[in-house]
Amino acid sequence: MKKSMLALVGFIFSIMFLVSFVSAGIYFSDLNSKYNLGDMVDLNVRVDPIVDGRLLNVQLICGSSVIGFNNFPGEDGDVNIKLPLNFNTINQANGECYFEGNYDGEIRKSMNFEISKKLNVRLGNDAFFANPGETIIVTGFAEKLNGNPVEGEIEITIPLLQVLEVDDVVEEVVEVEEVEEATSSIDPALVSSSIDDNLEADLEDTTDEEIEEEVVDEEEVVDEEETIEEAEAEVVSYDAGIFYGKVVSGDFSVSIRIPEEAPAGDFRIDALVYEANEGIRSSEGVSFANLKVFQELRDVSLELNEQNIDPSVTLEARPKLLDQTGLNIDDEVSVIIRGSEGERFYEKIVDSNEALQYEIPANFASGNYEIEASNGEFNVVRNFFVNQKAIVEFDLVDDTLVVTNVGNMPYNRAIEFELNGKPFVREVNLDELGESVSFKLTGEDEEYNIRVSDGNTEITQSGVALTGRVIDVDEIGDGFNLTSPIFWIFFFIIIVLILLFLFRNVLKKKSFAMHMPKLKRKTSSEHNFSISNHKESQPITSMKSGIKNNESKPEVKKTDANGKVVHNQADQVLVMKGHKSSAAVLVIKIKNKLGENEKKSLEHAMEAVYSKKGAVYEHGDFIFAMFSPLMTKATNNEALAANVSQQLVGVFNEHNKRYREKIDYGIAINSGEIINKIDNGKLKFTAMGNFIVAAKRLAESSNMQVLLSKESFQKAGSEIKAEKISGGQAYDLRRVVDSEKNNKFIQGFLEREKKSV
Repeated sequence: MKKSMLALVGFIFSIMFLVSFVSAGIYFSDLNSKYNLGDMVDLNVRVDPIVDGRLLNVQLICGSSVIGFNNFPGEDGDVNIKLPLNFNTINQANGECYFEGNYDGEIRKSMNFEISKKLNVRLGNDAFFANPGETIIVTGFAEKLNGNPVEGEIEITIPLLQVLEVDDVVEEVVEVEEVEEATSSIDPALVSSSIDDNLEADLEDTTDEEIEEEVVDEEEVVDEEETIEEAEAEVVSYDAGIFYGKVVSGDFSVSIRIPEEAPAGDFRIDALVYEANEGIRSSEGVSFANLKVFQELRDVSLELNEQNIDPSVTLEARPKLLDQTGLNIDDEVSVIIRGSEGERFYEKIVDSNEALQYEIPANFASGNYEIEASNGEFNVVRNFFVNQKAIVEFDLVDDTLVVTNVGNMPYNRAIEFELNGKPFVREVNLDELGESVSFKLTGEDEEYNIRVSDGNTEITQSGVALTGRVIDVDEIGDGFNLTSPIFWIFFFIIIVLILLFLFRNVLKKKSFAMHMPKLKRKTSSEHNFSISNHKESQPITSMKSGIKNNESKPEVKKTDANGKVVHNQADQVLVMKGHKSSAAVLVIKIKNKLGENEKKSLEHAMEAVYSKKGAVYEHGDFIFAMFSPLMTKATNNEALAANVSQQLVGVFNEHNKRYREKIDYGIAINSGEIINKIDNGKLKFTAMGNFIVAAKRLAESSNMQVLLSKESFQKAGSEIKAEKISGGQAYDLRRVVDSEKNNKFIQGFLEREKKSV
């Protein structure tokens, strides 16, 4: 019994001892994880057990900021703490926070939570695309950090990309701001006292000149600061404007019209949502989106290097497609050069802002021309004037210089020759385009350095062997003296011509297609070619012999004064006034020397040309048949020329089957523009560009076939069938739709051949 009493007394004393050393417990109620400016933080704290006379000390700790609360617990040990998050409190406590309680020596912490001014803003779209003048709608949702919807306003700005043009200055501004932020935490008093101490020490060893240099440095710093301030103002000036809207229950929608003159490029949309209390923003949040503004074609510009330009000079043009701010648009633009009557001389598609060059042909008629640049609905037209200019081309072959008029006006000027430095001046008068004159250069049987110039055109050549008794320059065709070898050559030719005239009834007339070597200029010893379907005919052209055949007025199937049939004739001359026509030229290249039978077959073949009212002229080994609307009264002269060419090929091939001596030929058809007129029944024309030269080259490459240029093939349309030559721009004629008439023509040729045999 005694032992039991002792144990009970010991247990009671132990309980009393332990109770005296048990600390009071501190318990915090739940908190939200996030709080915004304007919210109320409501916290319940319980202590157990309650210690009489003891205060409960609770502190709100946010980083280095502390807000304290001291309260006596109630009868149930509870303490309620309410903290309104207004401008005063949130400036003292924000960021990551927690409560700490201290009661009767016991310290405990609450859960962590965040106090912030930040709002969460989400945009409905993260990218927008628009043309200048269009409207975009920016929508989205804004909520507080605790998930509650925002009731406030939205402010939208669009900084323009032109800010990038002052990147370097902006970087300097950023550097200055970083320096200011880095030094903002330094105590100004410490800095000032340090500067004062250093100044006192330095002034003792500083000269007046050094002080002046420091003053200059300070002025430079001030200038730099002013430059930065100006740059900042320039950056601000590029803002596109501010757009406002209401945020209701967290939702917002703002319409923004892109300015008509907004530059093209990529932009950033800044959407700032905020709540305001008594005109002061209590919380805010921002979100960003991309905006792309497209280039929109607004105009076309065209720059020319010359308004007045000479022939053979290059016209340079630079077309530009301009957007809403006058900047270049990378796209294609078409450029067309037209004459006064709308005829096209040049057309090409180039890139915008690309310089194109067009050399004005030497034979371009003087007058007004226009150049147009266009892309879709926008176009611009600029005018330029081609001047008159006398231009010649020099061709020095051995000891003969050929001067050809290639300009757009009569050439009446003096030309200077230098033979080993010895000068000679000769007058040249060439009234028509393509007209030539030749000069014979003589020397004392040695080599000469030759220079020929008219001030615009010049040719030089070294080591030219000249023969003769004296150094001289004579125009071929001028008068001769009895001691000149040229005189005796012409005398012999005249005797031969007289003999031919006396025996004209015995000898047959020369054919138009007689094979003749190419000469730069014909003399009186050369015979003019003639084509006729009769045994006797008149020559078609004088081949620049200096004699113009105006004694008769030839027309198709008309007779001259002697009753002989005269066919259509053509002259390639400089036509100053005439009709602009789209014509087709058929060129026959005779590649071998022809005998009597070959000449007859060629004469018969040419009847196909006359039947279609083609106008004929010849030059060297080439026969040209020009099909112009003035003569043919047809619109599709390419198909007409193709039909004639098939008849020619039929006659030539039939001849080559029947006779051992063949006709080696090439035929080509090309299309181009000509200025033409009919004068005394003869077609006189000036070819624009080089389409006749191109036709000659095509005929030379033809091997007993008919080759058409791409343009002729396209213009002929469905009336012909042709195959494109591999690797080239020419087409091989295969068939003409109207082949029945061709067969009849060839059959007539065969019947005439039988009769002649």
